[in-house]
Amino acid sequence: MYLQLSEAMDCLEHICTEGCTTVGPHHVEPTKNKAPCSTFSTCQGLQLLIKHFAQCKKRVNGGCLRCKRMWQLLQLHSSICDKIDDCQVPLCRQFKLKVQQGKQRGDSQWKLLVEKVLAARAKSALLQQKKPQPK
Repeated sequence: MYLQLSEAMDCLEHICTEGCTTVGPHHVEPTKNKAPCSTFSTCQGLQLLIKHFAQCKKRVNGGCLRCKRMWQLLQLHSSICDKIDDCQVPLCRQFKLKVQQGKQRGDSQWKLLVEKVLAARAKSALLQQKKPQPK
């Protein structure tokens, strides 16, 4: 599960910085290729979640479970992001400011989740380095 969340964080950055098949930053045109993204297994689902989040009317009152999941992913990204001012992921800076100002509660379960996702990310990076390169 932590590896999947780590991949979702990488995928979120991929979508918000480079853009992908149907979703991307305002300054990047989505690709004309409508085939699913082969970079991340979570990309297609995350793009659909982002589209829903942008258009949902129920999220205003906190009544949408899919939007709550998107808020959690954005908050998780902010918790593990090491970019201070140049992060392209929406709300990253705002979440960081809330934490600095003490407006966000320090939930021990949340901190444990962040630590485990960071550990999974580090393990995944090590495994990627150890894979033999094709000749």
